[in-house]
Amino acid sequence: MKCLAVNTATTILSVALTEGDRVLYHFSTAETRDQGNLIIHHAKEALKQAETGFAGLDLLAVVTGPGSFTGIRIGLAALRGMAMAAQKPLVGLSSFELFAAPAAEGRNIIAVESWRPELYFQIDQGAPVNEKPEDFAKKLPSDGTPLVISGDAAEKLLPFVPQAKRAEGLPDAVALAKRAAAKFQADGGVAKERPAPFYLRPADVTLSSKQTRNVEGI
Repeated sequence: MKCLAVNTATTILSVALTEGDRVLYHFSTAETRDQGNLIIHHAKEALKQAETGFAGLDLLAVVTGPGSFTGIRIGLAALRGMAMAAQKPLVGLSSFELFAAPAAEGRNIIAVESWRPELYFQIDQGAPVNEKPEDFAKKLPSDGTPLVISGDAAEKLLPFVPQAKRAEGLPDAVALAKRAAAKFQADGGVAKERPAPFYLRPADVTLSSKQTRNVEGI
């Protein structure tokens, strides 16, 4: 199964084209500017190097968030457009699904960057929260249960949970493609839901002084 996957929601922008366990193309960068053009360019380059076109794909995948508000919107818009034009299924995975550590003894704490003092956290498959790492750490079990921290904000939580272990590696679009393909196959080869943005907290919106005056004058 050929899967074109894109992640623009987290700290690393990445594009990958996989076929089963084979990686046909992989691009990764910490650059977050001009993401729209980077996605299109590297999607085309991936198809070129794999000597195929959109018609040769079986699946597209995208990260839905939480993470960067702008990145989430750009990734979803681009992949929805590609999927619609190519008439191919599109699977969305959350940042938590992307960063989940491989099965291990103990609890998996997933920490996702928010570019704010409050980060995004999830323990195993529990309800996600948006809290400061020092506040979240106070709620963690202190009964000696092994803790494994994964995600692109793991380093910000570790100082408050010194007994925890840092998961190795940071999954990107290659992992996204493989996990999305597995999910797609487990669902019987059907994309059950249209991927939607997963923000977890309201967007930061600030009205200009001019707009504020206009609103107050209505």
